[in-house]
Amino acid sequence: MEQTTGPYPPPEHTPEPAFLTGLTYGVLFVLGVVLGLIGSFQFSWEVGSVPVAAIALSLVNLAVFRAAGWAMESRLGAVVPAVPWLVILVVLSSRRPEGDLVVTGTAAGYVYMLGGAVAALIAIVWTRSARPWMLTGAPRPPDPR
Repeated sequence: MEQTTGPYPPPEHTPEPAFLTGLTYGVLFVLGVVLGLIGSFQFSWEVGSVPVAAIALSLVNLAVFRAAGWAMESRLGAVVPAVPWLVILVVLSSRRPEGDLVVTGTAAGYVYMLGGAVAALIAIVWTRSARPWMLTGAPRPPDPR
């Protein structure tokens, strides 16, 4: 006896277009750059001696990186915005020849740097990948068709 799923035939699996996936990863990359730039210039707001902006920005990073991984159904989705965020952070926290730097070595600066890096790691580990072969280097599973 043949089992049916209802009056309609099951939908055919259509692979997602590579262009759309690449475009989405490009948008996530730009989002990481924007997060890094905005956060690096706004992390130092404090209430008393509590670096509230650095804490809030770290939580925003966690939410954005995790949402990106969830939306792309892969850990790579969480990695793509986290990497440019980290690169921007390293560049803006490095001393220039003139002695200037944007992300300073204050309590707020350390909370922003460490909190954002930990948020990226948590988001990457927390994301379940629907395609685990993408980051492990394992061969792609055969198409079930």
